[in-house]
Amino acid sequence: MQATGNKQQQTYNLSICLRADGLSFYGCSTANAATVETEHYTCAEGERMADTLERAIEQSALLRQGAPGVVYGLASGPSMQIPLECFRKEEVHALYRLTYAQEKTGKTYYNILPHLEIAQIFTIDPETERALCQHFAGIRFYHNHSMLMEKIWMTEQHGQPRLYACFDEGEMFVFCFKEQRLQYANTFPADVAGNAAYYLLSAWKGLELDAQTTPCVLLGQSSLKDETARLLAKFVRNVKNASATDIFKRSALARNPRIPFDLLALLANVV
Repeated sequence: MQATGNKQQQTYNLSICLRADGLSFYGCSTANAATVETEHYTCAEGERMADTLERAIEQSALLRQGAPGVVYGLASGPSMQIPLECFRKEEVHALYRLTYAQEKTGKTYYNILPHLEIAQIFTIDPETERALCQHFAGIRFYHNHSMLMEKIWMTEQHGQPRLYACFDEGEMFVFCFKEQRLQYANTFPADVAGNAAYYLLSAWKGLELDAQTTPCVLLGQSSLKDETARLLAKFVRNVKNASATDIFKRSALARNPRIPFDLLALLANVV
């Protein structure tokens, strides 16, 4: 289905979240931002992501409503941050390959984060990227950490450093701001609360944060958050187990538990 002009084009905007094991469609009504339709598709054994995408497009009841207005592609996987003063768009692929020489890479994309003054660089599987661009002309690609960091920076209090951890599908994205700049960003496995707490405390120690005053803010919708918060509280005084509505106070979408935290951060920036 091509995202070409028709009378139904503006009825909804589409977000396509690409995960390690499949993809999801989120259709956000242009008339009522709180109305979201969701569809999830898992890669069958041996199935390529591009084939899963083609199957999703063929089966999607959401797309049968008509072509979407704006389409966002939210990619996960490895990424890197480059200060804007060092960033050259013609060098993005070479920079990415220097860091991820062993990774199978596709087309390289980047997101400019003006408040953080960095560029987030990432790649998308070439077959999947080709299929997305063919079916959805004008699709806008973001990494799932990009708008998360940018939105958190815009909402936080800058008087002191804070360590954040966003839980998602067995992983935890940990990042820290100091003096209004990104000081740290890394992804860790978060299969059990004990491991999540261990990695967080390791980052805490490496960043030399104050266990009495520095906040540690847990984000996302994982069931591990509560237990991780309890474990951290033994070592860190100021642990905040934040909900989506705590962070995205003005977004009606934050009250919808079916929308993942990273997509909320993107939609809160663009809707």
